[in-house]
Amino acid sequence: MPGKLRGICGSLLIALGVTQLYSFISVIVGYFSAEENSFVIVWNYWVILVFGLALFASGIGLIRKEKYHFISTIFVLLFTIFQGFSVYYYQLRVLAEIQKNAPFEWSGTILFASGLLVLITLLIAPKFNANEVMADQGWKTKWRYAAGFFSLVGAVTSIFAAITIFKQLHSDSIKEGYLFTMPLDGYFACFMAVIFILVMVLAWKKVSFILIGILMGASFILFTNYLSVTSWIDFAKDNLSITFGSNERQVFGMQFLMGASAFISSIFAYIAKK
Repeated sequence: MPGKLRGICGSLLIALGVTQLYSFISVIVGYFSAEENSFVIVWNYWVILVFGLALFASGIGLIRKEKYHFISTIFVLLFTIFQGFSVYYYQLRVLAEIQKNAPFEWSGTILFASGLLVLITLLIAPKFNANEVMADQGWKTKWRYAAGFFSLVGAVTSIFAAITIFKQLHSDSIKEGYLFTMPLDGYFACFMAVIFILVMVLAWKKVSFILIGILMGASFILFTNYLSVTSWIDFAKDNLSITFGSNERQVFGMQFLMGASAFISSIFAYIAKK
């Protein structure tokens, strides 16, 4: 298997692992933020944690050595089956029973499709032969710089988003309060700023597959959160007569820009890898 293809597969495993770890952290935050006995951690939350750790660890292993290819394939297969089951049991089945135009949660479907694509890639990857690396790799420099540029855009946006979120959350005014945005969103924006800055700095020399995987996983999280929130906003506006402040819409816009920057930067970094 070509080393670059193995690295890309490993980083995609890390990306899937990051999404699961984020989901588990959000569950834990929700558990400690909720009133006593009003939030129960069910079995599938622990499964999410196991998948997050397993995918992240196997992704790092696959990046370093090809011997982790088989176990990585097994983890992705199980993850894809679990996501497919979750989409059916917790979304399609429920929506069919309630027979209402409730928003569809796209995160599980996107993760199922992503897992399936990664699984297919892992299955066909061994059929490719490793090619010799050309001595002249100078053409990839512009792609590294492009990845660094979009990481700069993402870093600035993340910092501004974090400041905006924490400023509002610590404000005494409820006139423009948040309904969906939580402190976790602010902390995640800070985390994203750090990752963006690391990628931006390393783009001058080379970028780690591990960092690219984290960045790609973050883009999945931000895009799915954006789809979910905008769907609920439209539903609440049409069915519950609830309106949202312009400042929270501004946060959603910044999160979308962060996700777009992370995704584009990841793609350029993949191209630039030797």
